[in-house]
Amino acid sequence: MKIAAVRLFVEDVAAARAFYADLLALPPVSLEPTVLVFDAGPLLIVEQADAEARAEGLAGRFAGVSLGVSDIEALHARLTASGCTIVGPPERQSWGGTLMHVKDPGGNVVSFVQN
Repeated sequence: MKIAAVRLFVEDVAAARAFYADLLALPPVSLEPTVLVFDAGPLLIVEQADAEARAEGLAGRFAGVSLGVSDIEALHARLTASGCTIVGPPERQSWGGTLMHVKDPGGNVVSFVQN
């Protein structure tokens, strides 16, 4: 088995599209008005939160998703300049990689990792 997809819930799909498609330049598979799908290794599905997702607290939380990047410092500079909320700036980890945590427009905390 392997991970096929990861789902994130947001209130503003247009803002999420600007973040994931435009700012991060993730390759889109499908960009619908209420659901965005990106090829991020497994699929990354960004979905309009409905009443059930809100009631279950699925929007605006720590996503537990790490996207691999080749230059985390350059990404940090680009995201900072764009006004993104950096929850945890790039920090070298004991295992040798570097992690950074950022809030997407929906408040979901997404991690970036450079090995």
